[in-house]
Amino acid sequence: MFYNKAGLFCCFFCLFLSFAHAQDEDRIESEFKLSVLTEEADDLWNYLQQTYGPKNIRKLDPFLSAKVSEEIFYDTYFDTYSDRIATQKAGVRHRQRYIKDSLVKELVQVKLPTNDESGVARKEIKFNLYKKNNREGRMAMHPFWKLIRPKDRDKMKLQLNQLEVKGDELNPEVKVEQLRKRIYVSEDDWPYLTMTLDRVRSFYFPYPEFYELELELNEIRYTEGDEEEREEMEAFNAELKSKIMNRFPSLRQDQTPKYNKMKNLISGNVLALFYDNYLYVILLGLVTFAGTLWWKNG
Repeated sequence: MFYNKAGLFCCFFCLFLSFAHAQDEDRIESEFKLSVLTEEADDLWNYLQQTYGPKNIRKLDPFLSAKVSEEIFYDTYFDTYSDRIATQKAGVRHRQRYIKDSLVKELVQVKLPTNDESGVARKEIKFNLYKKNNREGRMAMHPFWKLIRPKDRDKMKLQLNQLEVKGDELNPEVKVEQLRKRIYVSEDDWPYLTMTLDRVRSFYFPYPEFYELELELNEIRYTEGDEEEREEMEAFNAELKSKIMNRFPSLRQDQTPKYNKMKNLISGNVLALFYDNYLYVILLGLVTFAGTLWWKNG
């Protein structure tokens, strides 16, 4: 009896260790990103629901099921003053996820490019948010480091080193609000992929925005799958993309990260640039006004 209990304990302990290890592992995301015309966004969403929603998904495959959700994400992207992260098409962000006005999840994510030149596959590392009150020290005052738990700081430094960036150099660069309409597809009740129609809008005036459709394979299943399973999942996603693009020929595959897209929109918008640098504009105005008075009175 003692040996049976000891063996049972060892099994549970090993399972716990493997689960804990899996929680800390980096994941690989594989997703197609399709640019959507604003005027077609509603028609596209209706098509996705009618074709792949809960009522019709089993017509395509009896083992598939689906559910629909609407969520709001607030993402704050960090970068250096020289935009080193944007230049590498990577991402470092603080994410807040809301469902029906309730905050359901909050974390920090690092997205790194892989050897996949198409940009479809990227590595994603997630960190739980540091929420402890009454924190002390220099890092507690830093806009980026205050989000990272002390026990995660070394791992975060290793990830940032791959981008040749130091955490001390990071500051909030872009904040976006995403209205995400999603269809979660499962196979035998095991998450398989998501179809997400995003309306991505700048959090700040004058609120430039764009629409994007993401066809993303489930990260855990894709990361842990063997080569054969990954290839099957990739083929399924590619076929799905082809069908949707045939129905909506205006869709264009564009793997540019959302952070880069929004930065480009802001940099091309005079009002957004004015808002982003309003303190400098006011200071310049005051200096100009003072100089004008001095010239007239001189």
